[in-house]
Amino acid sequence: MKAVIYARYSTEGQREESIEGQLRECTQYCDKNGITIVRHYIDRAFSAKTDNRPEFLQMIKDSAKGLFDMVIVWKLDRFSRNRYDSAHYKATLKRNGVKVVSATENIADGPEGIILESLLEGMAEYYSAELAVKVIRGHTENALKCKYNGGTPTYGYTIDEEKHYQINPLTAPVVLDIFKMYDDGMIMKEIRDRLNELGAKTNKGGDIDLNFVSGVLHNRRYMGEYKYRDIVIPDGIPAIVPKDLFDRVQERMEKNKKAPAQRKAEDDYLLTTKLFCGTCGAFMVGEIGTSKYKSRKYRYYRCANTKRKKTCNAKHKSIRKDKIEYVVIKYVKEMISDDDFVKYFTEMAYEAQGQECGELPMMRKQLADTEKGIENMLNAIQAGIINDSAKRRLDELEETKRKLELSIIQEEIKKPTFSYEQIMFYIMSFRNIDTNTLEGRRALIDRFVNSVVVYDDEILINLNYRKGAKRVSFQEIETACAGLDISSLLRPY
Repeated sequence: MKAVIYARYSTEGQREESIEGQLRECTQYCDKNGITIVRHYIDRAFSAKTDNRPEFLQMIKDSAKGLFDMVIVWKLDRFSRNRYDSAHYKATLKRNGVKVVSATENIADGPEGIILESLLEGMAEYYSAELAVKVIRGHTENALKCKYNGGTPTYGYTIDEEKHYQINPLTAPVVLDIFKMYDDGMIMKEIRDRLNELGAKTNKGGDIDLNFVSGVLHNRRYMGEYKYRDIVIPDGIPAIVPKDLFDRVQERMEKNKKAPAQRKAEDDYLLTTKLFCGTCGAFMVGEIGTSKYKSRKYRYYRCANTKRKKTCNAKHKSIRKDKIEYVVIKYVKEMISDDDFVKYFTEMAYEAQGQECGELPMMRKQLADTEKGIENMLNAIQAGIINDSAKRRLDELEETKRKLELSIIQEEIKKPTFSYEQIMFYIMSFRNIDTNTLEGRRALIDRFVNSVVVYDDEILINLNYRKGAKRVSFQEIETACAGLDISSLLRPY
């Protein structure tokens, strides 16, 4: 894994040694866990209560370039002390495939902050999904009328003013020729070469490639079928290819298809950066092993120190990916199915919203002081104290008030407060999540799991709330997984 180190100190009174100490401990942490450092980002004399930090913002921007996987900080308060900003920027990093890790704190920030961070991120997803439902509703109305729903128009068609599909007289013949050439025995590569010789271009003006040819041959729209999600309307749009020709091409492609390759096994290690070795404290990282006898592939988490430096003395070096993830997810589902837990979690998250000490209270105090100043100036004017200096001061205060009111509105929009019922509804929605899907399993782990520590004979699961620790023995794991198509928890070779 590749990482960057972010370090900072708050005031001019602190010394450069503060930065050196942070860098030293972060570097030691990376060396211990086999992490490659690609850059340092350092802010000097900048408070973590604000996101107006040049190196910090540059780091967030650079995360989109895919150059690093982790941000290492000495402590999480080096990243941000404003939990709303922390949640916002961690979510940005997460979208870019980057996680924030503390070099000196095995478990992330305080439980209230962790809950709030998870809540804000999840609620944002919830309302985004709600917006998507509204968009889908509008698209569905279009689909029932066989209308165009946006995006790049299908090659061979144009869209008229009423958003209906019409045959493009310039490109539709190319589509028909592709089907005829394949039906006559040409392979896709030969069709591609022939079209490029003739000077055919895609909608965007590019050369024809194999993906384009394959996409045309598989597209049922060319025989007039309109499809949007679950809505399928035969003869909903003008056909370019006769149905009998389309069916012959599909039959030939099926016959020419090579034996399907074995499905690539799921390599998403959901506990990455959350799973630790209980013996040496290092990360446990994903790896694939192969049985010596049956050549069967196994997926494990293995202590980074045994994988790279062989310096860990743990009794068991590796643990099965599927079993430990299954047990962790099973425990999470048990907790969110407990009404007392949901109530407790909701109360903590709701209270945490009122415990924030960010910029908003300070701005409200400044606004109150400014309004008091305006009132004093008006009283002075009414008392007969009128001069140019007093007028300028009143104008300055009025301008300050206007700016503060605008800033407060912007902050309140940026940092919404959720009701108790909204929070409870959101948490309870996880009871119906489908853990048969990768997305469902990842959502449960991301929202509720803080860390998992693997000891010689048991694991310790820490959830994102104060009472969330649970120890599970290896024997209990085997029992929980009994009947599943999963072999031994530990490496069998």
